[in-house]
Amino acid sequence: MTTTTENKKLTKAHIVVILLFIGSLFAYGYYEVVLKAKLNGATLIDNPTTKPIIVKIDGQEYKVPANSYVDVELALGHHKIDCEAYGLANQDLHLDPTEYGVINPTKSKYVIYNIIYTNKDLKDQFKPYEVEGKEIYSLLGEPIVTTDLFIPDGTLGKGNIDNKEPSSESYNKMNQDYAFLTKIFRLKDFFEFYDKNNK
Repeated sequence: MTTTTENKKLTKAHIVVILLFIGSLFAYGYYEVVLKAKLNGATLIDNPTTKPIIVKIDGQEYKVPANSYVDVELALGHHKIDCEAYGLANQDLHLDPTEYGVINPTKSKYVIYNIIYTNKDLKDQFKPYEVEGKEIYSLLGEPIVTTDLFIPDGTLGKGNIDNKEPSSESYNKMNQDYAFLTKIFRLKDFFEFYDKNNK
């Protein structure tokens, strides 16, 4: 027979183990959701046009060369943006639900598309959609064309325009048929990517 003291020690040991396990899960979740994004994420002022632009955010001036972008550090939440060349004067800029993504002062067109990675033949499951007059096939819904002032990157830093799309992706453990990556493209870059990978 075990004594009451031994039972209490056993119970305390179990509680410590459970608390350590919960703490480990919390730390891993915090890393995945917060720290990993901070390590990998980027906030980019993009300029896909043929002329350089000057953008001010909260009074800070940024010179963005033609057909390029500038990486900036901005906090989540509300900001003010100016870009005289494109008629932005003290305009509201909301970085939400993440501060990472594309700031689009030129109001250019971008495409958000789900890239599929699979070894299976899933062609019959793809549906056709029209994107700027072209037929585009997608498995996970219609590609989104946007001119929003801020286009969030919800991928923990894998899907922004400064990230080259990977040639392969590990399969999603919840679905063994395929994995996917939600990627932001400049409109021209999207068509080039799609034509190259869908022959």
